Amino acid sequence: MSRKKWVWSIVGLAIVLGVSLSAWWFGRTPGGVKVKTAAIENTSIQQEVYASGTVSPVLQQQITVMTPGKVSKVYVNTGDKVKVGQLLVQMDTALADAQVAQAKAGVKTAEANLSSAQKTLESLKSAQAVSGAAQASLAQMPAQQEPSSVPTFEIPVNASVSQSENTNKLGSDPAAQQAEAAVSQAQAMLQQAQEGLKVAEAARTQNVYKASIAGTVLELNAQEGNMASVQSPLMVIGDLSKLQVLSQLNEVDAGKVKLGQKVSVTSKVLSAPLAGAVSEIAPQAVSKTSLQAGNTPPSVAVKIDLNNVPAELKPGFTVDLNIATASKENILAIPQEALFQEGGKSFVFRIVNNILAKTQVSLGIANDTLQEVTSGLKAGDLVVLNPTAELANGLPVTVDTGSGTP
Repeated sequence: MSRKKWVWSIVGLAIVLGVSLSAWWFGRTPGGVKVKTAAIENTSIQQEVYASGTVSPVLQQQITVMTPGKVSKVYVNTGDKVKVGQLLVQMDTALADAQVAQAKAGVKTAEANLSSAQKTLESLKSAQAVSGAAQASLAQMPAQQEPSSVPTFEIPVNASVSQSENTNKLGSDPAAQQAEAAVSQAQAMLQQAQEGLKVAEAARTQNVYKASIAGTVLELNAQEGNMASVQSPLMVIGDLSKLQVLSQLNEVDAGKVKLGQKVSVTSKVLSAPLAGAVSEIAPQAVSKTSLQAGNTPPSVAVKIDLNNVPAELKPGFTVDLNIATASKENILAIPQEALFQEGGKSFVFRIVNNILAKTQVSLGIANDTLQEVTSGLKAGDLVVLNPTAELANGLPVTVDTGSGTP
């Protein structure tokens, strides 16, 4: 580079610096950098959690099938009001009827087998009893008397004892043991057949669905002649006299919500906010997984009971929730835009004699606009709003006259 070009480069740089310095200098006020401020004073504050949710009946019945089947008859339509016990849907029972008939036949067969086994055992007992009586009578005859010389004989009185003794010996007879085992097995088979009949009859009753609550048919997927799917309910019934809102809260908001807290519910269809209260908080947070979004952040399910629900608010509608989680009266609070963070701690720039004083503060409850300050400030202090990076501790400033108070 020639000496002449080098000189002109220095001159150009000096001109740029001069212009910049002049702009900064003339942009300053005589007392320092101009800042907007707010005066700290005692006020009231309400901490709130904002969320959205879906309207749903408190009482609801979903009718689903365990296995696919053909819909035989549908007795109601969408929007119909139903009573407890009212017949709703009937599935095709041809297969179930055949299974019941087969089970009944199995019971009859088992009963016949048991009867046959019992008769066999009784016949064997009778035959052994007669044989035992005859042997006892022969044992009572005189030893010298020839059996052929005695035309007739009577069974002695104590022959019954011998008969009883012989009957008690049935257990040692292989034939008797086999007959008794056959009876026991037949009894077990009958019991098994009877239980099978109960199962078949219960399965048949599951093909007929009735209302377990009084309400309105909200959803109807069953169609006569079509196959019912296990993927979606045949029908959904809800009690519209009592509605609730189902919502999901993130971890931070869920930690602030407690049972019984008041909730303001708003919607496009409502002319005025609707009152409600937190009625249930899930005991654990749940993360959902989807192919598009992957794992979602954990959320906690919350239920809000509604009071005096107008007819225009229907199940399935989306509503906005404003949950009042805490409120305090006569406390020190600053605008949210006065705060800044450094090293995990909260600070503000306080103005003392037109000089900035970087001040650490401790915080309490907050809402969208105000933050409670529990230490570090006092009523009447001036704090800088929206502090920029050029501000520093000890810097002279001028208060913008357009500043206000929280």
